[in-house]
Amino acid sequence: MITASSTTVLANLAYLIGAVVVAVIIGLVVWFRHRQPKSVDATISSFQRGLSALAPEEGSGGHFRSSSEPPRIRPAPIGLSHVRVDPAGQGTPAPAAEELGGGEAG
Repeated sequence: MITASSTTVLANLAYLIGAVVVAVIIGLVVWFRHRQPKSVDATISSFQRGLSALAPEEGSGGHFRSSSEPPRIRPAPIGLSHVRVDPAGQGTPAPAAEELGGGEAG
């Protein structure tokens, strides 16, 4: 005898099985599209792409900038405000607030 509760259970089970099947199919499609090729030709072409990325040919246009463009100059790093550097190159800590007159008079 089929009751309303068993029909609901079967409908829920069918929905769950359908969702699992769809998820497996989508997973297989994604795996198939992103898998690494196994042929010898694919391996050779991958190796050649790696070589050309490391050392592009002169006429291939693989240079990042032209030879007429000047090299980029990096800005000097901002000095630390709490450390003074004397000419000898030794860092000395900045004076405390009391030394600068910010402390209590006493």
